[in-house]
Amino acid sequence: MGIILTILSYSVSRFSLSSLKHFLIKAGAVRENYLGNQIPIGLGLILIFGTAPSFFLYSFFTGDESVYFIFLVLTITLLVGFIDDILGNHSVKGLKGHILMLFKKGELTSGALKAIIISTTSIFIAFYYWENVILFVLNFVILILTTNMFNLFDVRPGRVIKIYVLIYLILFISYPETRTYLSIIFASVLAYAPLDFKGKGMLGDTGSNFLGMSIGLAFVFNLSYLAKAIVCILLVILHIYTEKKSLTKLIERIKILRLIDNMGR
Repeated sequence: MGIILTILSYSVSRFSLSSLKHFLIKAGAVRENYLGNQIPIGLGLILIFGTAPSFFLYSFFTGDESVYFIFLVLTITLLVGFIDDILGNHSVKGLKGHILMLFKKGELTSGALKAIIISTTSIFIAFYYWENVILFVLNFVILILTTNMFNLFDVRPGRVIKIYVLIYLILFISYPETRTYLSIIFASVLAYAPLDFKGKGMLGDTGSNFLGMSIGLAFVFNLSYLAKAIVCILLVILHIYTEKKSLTKLIERIKILRLIDNMGR
């Protein structure tokens, strides 16, 4: 069944992509990329359109109603990202910048709204899987920082897709029980990927949020205490670094990372 649902996700995504792209362009949802070209943003919406039939069929045939919960969380995360893509004040940079705007100037930016909603959703999930305070904190930090991590990487064509594929492969090999769930999403990403690598469309926070939360949930569901603690530490280090320095400049300085980053463009 997993293979059939994966193929279905890829097919629906591929079939819907052109129509979604033209819809966004006509609606004026375009943004200047790092090369100065105007391209459609928010194409991460394809992840909802592409995966929905497969998720619902999986639940229907297996009776696993937790899929509805996962899909709801991913949809909420995606939609607040889409709001930020369309209405966002992009002169404010970084999660820290949006939070400071809220508490210092009393101005609610779309970025702060996104952070509040994702944090609230993450708290709910962490409480749902409550065992003790330590696990609650680990799950909460993993969910919000993994989601935001994908936003940090989504500044060059194909970069966030490469990060997603790498983590997907590690989880696919290590945790067989997550294979169907992640493969349905992976298939949709694969259908969209050529557009991203060619620099003709952006996932935006719409897609980055969706992908980040999907990985965050997989971490919460599968990792041990120790693994979660290590992931949390790495995520905190990454976010502290990116508040002060450019991730892109770091990648460009390290030859192997630069080669991987440029692959496929």
